[in-house]
Amino acid sequence: MLLRVYMPLALASVLFAWLWRGFGLPVSTPQTFPVYFYQHVIGELDGRSCPSYPVCSVYARQAVGEYGLLLGSWLALDRLIHEADDVRRGPWLVYEGERRLNDSLQRNTSWLREKQ
Repeated sequence: MLLRVYMPLALASVLFAWLWRGFGLPVSTPQTFPVYFYQHVIGELDGRSCPSYPVCSVYARQAVGEYGLLLGSWLALDRLIHEADDVRRGPWLVYEGERRLNDSLQRNTSWLREKQ
């Protein structure tokens, strides 16, 4: 019974991993997979550009990598929610000829570092 359930899942996982490597996509952990999937599949189709530096998907990957899945996801969601207000206020920098909001992970997590 278990073999019938888990064998197709295992084969599907191996096939998906093989396809992932075949496209030349970077190695991903289960925590960062949604971000990589967005960056390399959905983001390519979407075409919109994040007005911040670093871009939103890189920020999310950094947050999850540094603070774990739960807190990192919360930080990424918080950035997306407050992005419109921050874009009106700044601070600004010029990156690759474009004016972008300077919104690094360190800038948004000072309250976390103060408690440690």
